[in-house]
Parts: sequence; C-alpha cells; structure tokens
Amino acid sequence: MKLSSTWIVVEDGRRPAGLVAARTLRKRLDTVWRTLTAAAVESPHDVENVHQLRVATRRALAAIEAFRDLLPTRRADWFAKRLRRLRHAAGEARDLDVLTDRLTGEAGSERATSARRRLVAMLSKQRESARQPIRSQHERLLDDWLDRVERLLAGIDTAPSQPTFRTYARRRFRPMMRHFFAAAERKLRSVDEMHALRIEGKKLRYAMEIFSSMFAPRIRARCYDALERLQATLGDFTDHAAAADRLRRLADEPSAAANRDVLERLRTREERQAEEARKAFVKWWDADRRRALRRRFERTLGRMSA
Repeated sequence: MKLSSTWIVVEDGRRPAGLVAARTLRKRLDTVWRTLTAAAVESPHDVENVHQLRVATRRALAAIEAFRDLLPTRRADWFAKRLRRLRHAAGEARDLDVLTDRLTGEAGSERATSARRRLVAMLSKQRESARQPIRSQHERLLDDWLDRVERLLAGIDTAPSQPTFRTYARRRFRPMMRHFFAAAERKLRSVDEMHALRIEGKKLRYAMEIFSSMFAPRIRARCYDALERLQATLGDFTDHAAAADRLRRLADEPSAAANRDVLERLRTREERQAEEARKAFVKWWDADRRRALRRRFERTLGRMSA
C-alpha cells in the first residue's frame, strides 16, 4: 500500500536530522489543529472528523517520540501532554460513534426489538455529550496552540553539523523494531497482551512513515502492508472487546434498567465475537509470518548501516 502524503515528509537521508524533524512536526501538528477545529467547530457531528482527530493526535505523538532527543524538553512535554488529552477526548466520542452506528443498522431491520431502538436512542444522547470534551479542548488551546508550535520548532537545531537523517533514523528505528517483536513473541492469551501488540504495531508503522525514505520502495510496501493487515486483524478483536466492555458498563448504570436484558445479550455476543477474532488472529500471526517480517526489517537496517 502507498503511504499517505498526509503524514510523510520525504527527505534525502543526507539532510540534517533536525531539519527533517522540524518539517515533520509542522506537518503533523498543523494536521492536528485542522482536524480539531473541524471536529469541535466546523462539523462537530461528522463522525469522520472525530476519527481523523484521533488518528492525527496519535501520529503527532509518534513524531514527538521519534525526534524526542532533538526537541526542547519542556516544549515537547507540553505538546505530548495536550496530544494525549485530545486523543482521550476523541477516543470516548469515537467509541460511541462506532457502537451507535453498528446498532443503528441492526435497529433498522424488521427483526429489531423496541428495546434495541431505545438503546440506540440512549447511546445517541451519550454520543452528543461525548463531543463536549473536544470542544472544551479546542477552546483551551485556541489562543496558545499555533504560537507554541512556532516556539517548539524554533528550538530545534537544524544546522548542517547535526547528524544526518539517515544516521538518526538507523539509531531510532532499531529499538522500536525490537520492542515490536518482543511483544509479537508473547502468547497473546489476554486482552492486555493483544492490546500491547497492537500498540507496538502502530508505533512501528508510524515510525515507518516518519523514516519512510530509509526503506527501499518494495521492502517498505511489503512491511507496511503487513503491519496494516496486523492492525486490521487485531482491530476486529479490540473492537469487539471494547464494545463488550462498554455494554457491560452501560448495563450497570441505573438509567439502563429498561434496556438491561438487551445490553446483556449484546455484551455476550460481542465477547463471543472477540474470542473468535482472537483465535483467528493467533492462527494468522504464526511463527513463519513473524520471521518473514523480521527478516525484511533486519535487511533494511543492514542496508542503512552499510
């Protein structure tokens, strides 16, 4: 799969690492602000804006972590903290969007019960309330964000005497790869282990976007596609597990008394589907697949070291 130009800053590996860091961070932090404004003010009811805000915050955080030792510490910490808050605010709204849309389709069928339609109505109200934290974050950052972006970038040393981007990429990417494969070798029996692998997979994929010019096009495409498929396959599991957890919490609320039976039935179904997805992933993510992916990454790092 071709990497999206939204997230990529293609750079010659001989350029100073600080220059690449500044250009990458500007692109990603500007994208965060644009998607935050869309989700909070311009089109707050568009579910895609909430989704894109969550994606943008994750990738901006990945860039800060990738270039952490080139950034002014306090300014980078400020952005990391605010980006995590934004991700959390968008996460609650996104989870409700996904669950509500799924149940809306079911509630529209002839077989739907009145209880399920009541559940959709209840979730729709929560869905609207969940957007308030996004609006609040936008209001807090409105007078501060753009100026702080400029100050962060001004604090990055972009002089030619800096290490080259190629040298920097090799040093930073190797430990990210090791973290991922350490998580990949676990047995993956629990939700936490599956979640940990998904997080490490995202981090490695985001690092590939940042350091994309260091990969030969064919190897980059094959590695990136494998990580995307891993994310999609794991996503089936995590989506069902997250839905089951939310339905359980909803069933415990006093206001859900009239819908408790349907909530329990839906929770049981989501737990069963989560377990089926877990087994399917473990079967797909076998030792041969892991070894093949590791070899591709190690060959790339070998070329980068040459």
